[in-house]
Amino acid sequence: MSNDNLNKTFAMLESSTEKLWDMWLVTLGSMSWSQEQIENMGRKYLEQRQMAREEANKVIEELTNQAKKNQQQMQKMIQEAVSNAFDNIEIPTFNYIDQLSQKVDELSKKVDNL
Repeated sequence: MSNDNLNKTFAMLESSTEKLWDMWLVTLGSMSWSQEQIENMGRKYLEQRQMAREEANKVIEELTNQAKKNQQQMQKMIQEAVSNAFDNIEIPTFNYIDQLSQKVDELSKKVDNL
């Protein structure tokens, strides 16, 4: 009977050892699965951050280009306004001043002759 009990004990130990190994394998498998999930989540997060950064760069580039265009248009409008203002102003030229000076001389001579 002792041999029988010994065989049953070894069988129970063997069964317990197999169950322990199965539990370890399940635990390791769960840890591996969890690690893969964490890595996948991290990878997706990094990809989303990169896409968001790229989109932000595109928006900033578009805003910068629009600001440059607006600045160029404003500069052109100011130049046109200044040009139009100068076109409408009559600034005496050297010829005009010479002619005016000659007329003053002629009038002075006439006054002196009187």
